Amino acid sequence: MAQVAGMTVGLRVSDVSGAKRVRASEVPGSSTIGELVSGLLTRMGLARHDADGRPLTYSARLEREGRHLSGTELVGNALHEEDELVLTPNIDAGASRAA
Repeated sequence: MAQVAGMTVGLRVSDVSGAKRVRASEVPGSSTIGELVSGLLTRMGLARHDADGRPLTYSARLEREGRHLSGTELVGNALHEEDELVLTPNIDAGASRAA
């Protein structure tokens, strides 16, 4: 954990469509993936609600490993310099609106 606390990483991030891309520099290694994703949503101007007004949640897919990262993982433990993340909205299939 001591190594993670003082480190930072630079990342390339895109939305699932590839239309929005940003470079995230000096991301603290002690941040969680959830904190990183939350900050990136604002920076990238991604929707927080679907067309019906339901809240959207996003996950980060690490291209190098082809897996979705857990929101509780630490940036310093999960990511390497110049990793590429794809932010993907989580869709609840079959979810219905309350009347």
